[in-house]
Amino acid sequence: MRVGIERKITIELVTRMVDAREDEIRALAWSFAYFFFLLCSYYILRPLRDEIGVFGGVRNLQWLFTATFLAMLVAVPLFGWLASKFSRRRIILIVYRFFIVNILIFYGLMTAFPGEVWLARVFFVWVSLFNLFVVSVFWSFMADLWNNEQGRRLFGFIAAGGSAGAIAGPVVTASLVGLLGPVTLLLISAVLLEFSAQCVLRLRHAAGQPA
Repeated sequence: MRVGIERKITIELVTRMVDAREDEIRALAWSFAYFFFLLCSYYILRPLRDEIGVFGGVRNLQWLFTATFLAMLVAVPLFGWLASKFSRRRIILIVYRFFIVNILIFYGLMTAFPGEVWLARVFFVWVSLFNLFVVSVFWSFMADLWNNEQGRRLFGFIAAGGSAGAIAGPVVTASLVGLLGPVTLLLISAVLLEFSAQCVLRLRHAAGQPA
């Protein structure tokens, strides 16, 4: 009885804060959490990328940005090809799990070869690609999940989840980097990205879509 009352109060509070219907609240909450975990994961990586970019040599930054541009020229058509082979919902999990494996590989390499300039430069380019794809995939999924009318009402609240994640990521980094070291923060980023993937699965269920 008490749980039912608390749930009703929560629903009323959410509907007052956001122009959402009761049947949208569950999927809306998972969408908010999805974007929060996603940007929190990225904003843990971003300070590491910037620090590593400086470590690789400030004079080389222009070459790193050029390398990022060239890598995007290769990666975008490849992603388009994959998207043509798999459903949009399935490609999300493929992309996120691919990047999780990448993060674990970087963790292993940075642990085994600390201070390697070539590794720092590859990581710099990779993080830029990571940001492009994970956020693009997120908004593609949101556009697929919500119709135009819902998007106008709900996307502001969902975007706030990303803003909260963008704030939480640097806070986590600043709080834990002295205790764990910068390389170990990669594991935290990987866990948060997996949380994002789990939100995708929960969203499918909340929206009544097959897993």
